[in-house]
Amino acid sequence: MIFHELLVSIVALSAVAVGMAAPEFEAVTHDGRKVTLSELRQQGPVMLVFLRGFS
Repeated sequence: MIFHELLVSIVALSAVAVGMAAPEFEAVTHDGRKVTLSELRQQGPVMLVFLRGFS
């Protein structure tokens, strides 16, 4: 239980608030390409969506 509360606190402290810029990151696309947030921003606004429950 203490571990869970600590984890929740860490996540809350590291969360991005409304209006804050997202930190730079690298991700893998559905077709296996690596992209960075800065690369995507060069093309225009970015929306990141996390889908749960897919293998």
